[in-house]
Amino acid sequence: MIAEAPNAEKFIFAMYNLSSAIKTESERCGKICGNLNEKELFMIDFIGGKKSVKMSDIADYLQAPLSTLTTIVDKLVVNKFLLRYNSKDDRRVVKVELDRKGKASYKEFNNQKEIMANKVLGHLSEAEQAILIANLIQLTASMNK
Repeated sequence: MIAEAPNAEKFIFAMYNLSSAIKTESERCGKICGNLNEKELFMIDFIGGKKSVKMSDIADYLQAPLSTLTTIVDKLVVNKFLLRYNSKDDRRVVKVELDRKGKASYKEFNNQKEIMANKVLGHLSEAEQAILIANLIQLTASMNK
């Protein structure tokens, strides 16, 4: 099905506004969580859900090359968000875990995610929430084709 011109314009306008709102919210959240960028936040969130994580697992999760990941991890280690060490089982395997500041950022990031979810979903019924989420999943799938 082809979108009618007025609907296409409304869609583009809505997507632009949504993208701007998400960017603004992401930057605000990054500042609150320790002046971190989006990739750093999602890395800390991924690591925080586990005790320790192999660098290769983080690279797969973020879909980033190990060289890029190493640069990000170096910065987070220097700034005391992460601890990096070699595995006791295999010295070739590098693992990371959250340091004190990383744990605080992880906790705050999860708090901010809950606030944002409540801001968006709080005024909707459960049925409306399910429809919105299904539509967002469908939209993402369409955009990734």
